[in-house]
Amino acid sequence: MATRHVGHAQELRVRSADGTQLHVEVRGPAEGPTVVFAHCWATSLASWGPVVRELDPNLRVVLYDQRGHGRTQTPITRAGYGTDKLADDLCAVLEATVPDGQKALVAGHSMGGMTIMAASSRATFKEKAGAVLLTNTGCTDLARRSTAIPLPGSLGTLGAKIFLTAPLPLGPANAVSAEIFRFLVMGKKTDKATKRLCAKLVHDCGGIPRGEWGRVITKLELDESVREISVPTVVVGGDEDKLTPPWHAHHIGDLVQNCEEVRVIPGLGHMGPLEVPKTLAELVDKLAINHIATSTKT
Repeated sequence: MATRHVGHAQELRVRSADGTQLHVEVRGPAEGPTVVFAHCWATSLASWGPVVRELDPNLRVVLYDQRGHGRTQTPITRAGYGTDKLADDLCAVLEATVPDGQKALVAGHSMGGMTIMAASSRATFKEKAGAVLLTNTGCTDLARRSTAIPLPGSLGTLGAKIFLTAPLPLGPANAVSAEIFRFLVMGKKTDKATKRLCAKLVHDCGGIPRGEWGRVITKLELDESVREISVPTVVVGGDEDKLTPPWHAHHIGDLVQNCEEVRVIPGLGHMGPLEVPKTLAELVDKLAINHIATSTKT
């Protein structure tokens, strides 16, 4: 594992089980309770930035780029994609960043939440995770329940699959593309700055990994894995989320063993960390204080 310091962040290169090099950043006091963030499909660790800026400064924050995103390696072949690979990567990050004998709050947005759910049966996850936050995510039936493409029945499902799996260039980042992304993934009242940030993050993601991960998402079946989550869990959804409508939050809440809350936020689309960072930061702080600070001291 290679390490360097850039500004206030410690940058790590963590090797996953198949040799993929993961870009990881660690911020905050070394002795603080640890929070590990997994980001969504087609963005990067930067998507959690608005939440991180609102957190209690005493927390130790770990962020990483999922494979094929940001500064993490892109798989060379299709064999490098799959929920088992997501689980491998998260476990490698937990091993590298959560001190022995301590536990972390693990928070995931969209595909980041799917990563957590896929890893839940792993011994490393059970050893290192002390609480979980899942926001705007799902564990099954993603394409059929999506309302992103406003067509009836099977046509809407087909449209969602095409949107998720197409490895096509998205065109230039401009006001038109920003508004398209707003319609697909954000609430109606999202401000212009948030729309621009979302569009930039998605445009920065390569078409091939975006399409390959979309293929994985459309085939997602993680109900049995979700039942393995036994630590205190909070699930967040948005009543304007077209990619993972509120049904998913309630479904996950019913499956996990220790659900503290299912919160569906009015006006929230799919991009929780960009749209409601203060709310998510408050939930992270609360979970960390109640369940992680204690484990860190013992």
